[in-house]
Amino acid sequence: MVSNKDLAEKLNNIADILELEGVKWEPRAYRTAALTISSLSEDINKIYKEGKLLSLEGVGKSIANSIEEYLQNGKISKYEKLKEKYPIDFETFRKIRGLGPKRVYALYKALGIRDIKDLKEALENHKISNIEGFGEKSEEEIRKNLQSFMTVKNDRLLLGYVIDYTNLILKKLRNSNVFERVEIAGSLRRRKETIGDVDILAISDKPEIGMDFFSKIDEVTGIVVKGPKKTTVELSIGTTCDIRILSKESFGAAMQYFTGNKDHNVKIRKIAISKGLKLNEYGLFRGKSAIAGKDEEEIYNKLGMEFIPPELRENTGEVEAAQNNKLPKLVSYDEIIGDLHVHTKDSDGVNSLEEMAEAAKKRGLKYLALTNHSKSLRVAHGLDDKRFLELNKKIEKFNEKGSIKLLKGVELEILKDGSLDLKDDSLKQFDFVIGALHQNLNMGNKDLTDRLIKAINSGKINAVAHPTDRIIGQREGLKLDFNRVMEACENNDVLLEIDGYPERSDLPFDLVKKAKDYKIKFSLSSDSHRIEHLRFLEFASAIARRGWLEKKDVINTLGYNEILRLKR
Repeated sequence: MVSNKDLAEKLNNIADILELEGVKWEPRAYRTAALTISSLSEDINKIYKEGKLLSLEGVGKSIANSIEEYLQNGKISKYEKLKEKYPIDFETFRKIRGLGPKRVYALYKALGIRDIKDLKEALENHKISNIEGFGEKSEEEIRKNLQSFMTVKNDRLLLGYVIDYTNLILKKLRNSNVFERVEIAGSLRRRKETIGDVDILAISDKPEIGMDFFSKIDEVTGIVVKGPKKTTVELSIGTTCDIRILSKESFGAAMQYFTGNKDHNVKIRKIAISKGLKLNEYGLFRGKSAIAGKDEEEIYNKLGMEFIPPELRENTGEVEAAQNNKLPKLVSYDEIIGDLHVHTKDSDGVNSLEEMAEAAKKRGLKYLALTNHSKSLRVAHGLDDKRFLELNKKIEKFNEKGSIKLLKGVELEILKDGSLDLKDDSLKQFDFVIGALHQNLNMGNKDLTDRLIKAINSGKINAVAHPTDRIIGQREGLKLDFNRVMEACENNDVLLEIDGYPERSDLPFDLVKKAKDYKIKFSLSSDSHRIEHLRFLEFASAIARRGWLEKKDVINTLGYNEILRLKR
């Protein structure tokens, strides 16, 4: 069965080749369709069966025909013909920083480079520096970016896409009238940024019927093992799923046992042993007598601890804190009332400011910061000073009557020398300025750190966007000196952003926890480029919780007028 990710990659491949051929409008259409499909919470196969392809953003009749062909035959004839002319692994090269379709084609044309193997060989023999338009510096950049790509693990799936898919499965199970209770466990419940597999726990007095029902849902593509208490299946999303059926008396113990990571669980079991108890997935026992098991919170309480929220169960100090009643009161998902990093079609987004505002209002948000890119990021159609002035006038007009408030914002390029991409007079018009590093990232770590700190010290920015600049599964984060960066942020009242866009998930939770010690505050964002992305704000909230943040640490819990009064 074709996954959303597979289909989106094929559409992006078509876009890359059409761009090389100088086609004017089709590449953008295919990229828009690819972005839509990769962001869907529903399986594309289901949408196709329901006859709803044409309802998707960016999917017209021609692209719909290509999608139908791929879903039915596993191939797109248009792509197959284009691939004969350009036998290049665009799909992999697209994941390597700095290798856009035009540069990849230049490598193919000059040296016949089709894939990673060819690229490695050309680098080993120093052939790329001799190509017109490249040179020794470009060759070294490509070498570093390839090494970064090769060191990143690609065998895990992103939380932001797995969770929507899994919730559809849960809905089916809960609506089946076969299960009394169904819950997510494992790394998905901890809201880890990447997921290896899916764990589901259930209660049912009809276990065999339940396993039959589960193994026949559309999302299941194969059965690994099937039994009355545990079944493992392969899912169309590209991973496996375990479902376990338990008794009511053991359900809380199982939720505890199958949620925490290995180190957390080992530590909890050692505490049980030290108290003369035994803890497993069936309960907490004194001898042969169960003293807890039905309720997860009771397990922790009987062991002399506060209840530990699932997001914290990583063995990063939460057990010791729980024993001493010093766990933080984590910021809750419903305390986040605004999104502080959103794009519109004025730069590289898909929807208008009015459409983004209406969608955010429906999600219960009170305000949005529209943070389109500044002019130096040409690939994202960045705005110059004049265009931002025009856009900000539109925002002011919208705010006169809008029931949700919009902040005049910018994702501002921090240039190579640490200066900023817009004039000082222009920056005064903004309500929220996020400084970002997107370009010239092959500088040394010290130079990159100095560059970012210069911007932080400028007094012109409110926050640092996606600070490590990682793309999960494609490139590692920047190796900045975060002690220096955090110290600069603390001294200048500059926020660190937690970007919930699944591929970014940036800051990572361990750096969030570290930054909290510097008395830094944080802004959360979806980094939305279309209305469907607004749900990614939830994943930024999850990282905040995993990083031990409380309400007071997160400015998205403040009202619109309080945000306007932030120091800059």
